[in-house]
Amino acid sequence: MQDHWKYQGLVLNAGVRYDNFSVGKQIPSSEVADRVKTQISPRIGMAYPITERDVMSFHYGHFFQVPERQFIYEGRLGTATARGNTNLEPQTTISYQLGVQHLVNEDLFFQFGVYFKDVFGLLTTVPREVPGFATTVQTYVNGDYASERGLEFSLTRRFKRGFGFELNYGYGYANGTASDPERALPERGNLRDQFKPNTEQPLRWDQRHTFSATLSLADENVWRTSFVYQFGSGFPYTPHERDERRQNPELVYSKRLPSLSSLSMQGERMFTAWGQNLTLYVQATNLLDAQGITNLQPDLTPLGAINGESYNIYYEETHRAGGAFLTQDQNGDGREDWYPVHDPVVFQAGRSIRAGLGVEF
Repeated sequence: MQDHWKYQGLVLNAGVRYDNFSVGKQIPSSEVADRVKTQISPRIGMAYPITERDVMSFHYGHFFQVPERQFIYEGRLGTATARGNTNLEPQTTISYQLGVQHLVNEDLFFQFGVYFKDVFGLLTTVPREVPGFATTVQTYVNGDYASERGLEFSLTRRFKRGFGFELNYGYGYANGTASDPERALPERGNLRDQFKPNTEQPLRWDQRHTFSATLSLADENVWRTSFVYQFGSGFPYTPHERDERRQNPELVYSKRLPSLSSLSMQGERMFTAWGQNLTLYVQATNLLDAQGITNLQPDLTPLGAINGESYNIYYEETHRAGGAFLTQDQNGDGREDWYPVHDPVVFQAGRSIRAGLGVEF
């Protein structure tokens, strides 16, 4: 339910959401503490003109996310490496956002905002006794949490007289106790985290700086084109060594990959031929053919990979990405040597250019 009010320039939106979730009657009552889970989530948004050219806005809300079904029902027959938990609670996000818009002139406006997000009930696994099993089984529980905070700037010139642009910059943090609900599972390899962290650490999607610029040019009914440039600072990763037995908890996501950037464009040329309206278009992505690292350690690695982290270890030892596996010692130093595989999955997609012709009947 929600409602909308206006009073002397103040605009207020307020509402409440009710969620109801049941694990189903197929689960025995002995295994379920609360078969039906409910949550009431308030939402409120406000905008108020400070001056003739400035508007302040504020938003506060609770958001509710039901656990994915495999985390509830997986491994009921004991065949999976992790067992679902019918008593999982929903993931809850509490979000705050404050923004200010300033009108520079009739075509140009500036916006600034800050945001905070707290996420509770993220999943992890812990060993638990299960009736009928001789040993403990890794079971999903609500044991992790995360927080995000940051600020955003944007400058926009609305499209007018064949020209428009938009600039966006963001700076933020994404910290939490873990990025992966299955980080502690034994089959993930002995280099994985086997200990629950006791402090917040950067999450794998923690990208501190982002920037984008969009330029639009056109002569209406004749041609139009747009360029989009995107930049992002490097994502964090966890370094590994070739002979390590256990992962050092202090090194989890302690290093950063190189930054990522791309330039894309789209252009259209309209004309008439043989009595038909035709459009010649060109689309290009990653126009500068940047080779940024998007996935340092893919899930699928070639035969000969060690401990499931060979790409990561290769990058640490040689400062080269693309993956490798170990071969016999070739240089006589007593250690196995790397054989690079140049896996394209590690890098962002290369330059792509498409052209086409459209006919309007």
